[in-house]
Amino acid sequence: EVGSVIESELGIPFAIDNDANVAALGERWVGAGDNNPDVVFMTLGTGVGGGIIADGNLIHGVAGAGGEIGHMIVEPMNGFACTCGSYGCLETVASATGVVKVARLLAESYEGSSAIKASIDNGEEVTSKDIFVAAEAGDTFADSVVEKVAF
Repeated sequence: EVGSVIESELGIPFAIDNDANVAALGERWVGAGDNNPDVVFMTLGTGVGGGIIADGNLIHGVAGAGGEIGHMIVEPMNGFACTCGSYGCLETVASATGVVKVARLLAESYEGSSAIKASIDNGEEVTSKDIFVAAEAGDTFADSVVEKVAF
């Protein structure tokens, strides 16, 4: 096992976990958690996740999914397919890639003027940041996407 080799060679304990859980531990020890025994840490990027520490213990939950809030079903009808195998998970609409998926879907029926919709229609690369910036600038289509994903 790799872990035992690392421990014996370095002389320190070794553990491995997912990114959100390890980030939660880091925030508890030296970040905003201020070494509090109870910390909830959220991640938002290409996915949606989290780490939960209760009474000083990292909560792994069933099958290691203790803090995996991104896999809560929020769109039970007509939801996008998720990497976990389910449909309609929070991650499929609230992650950076999910926001773009929603924009592409809404663009199919939007008939107003919009730089973001035009970019989508032209096959250009559109990011979630582009959508949020356009919404702040008054793009009504981008604003409708933000409204949909923020519900």
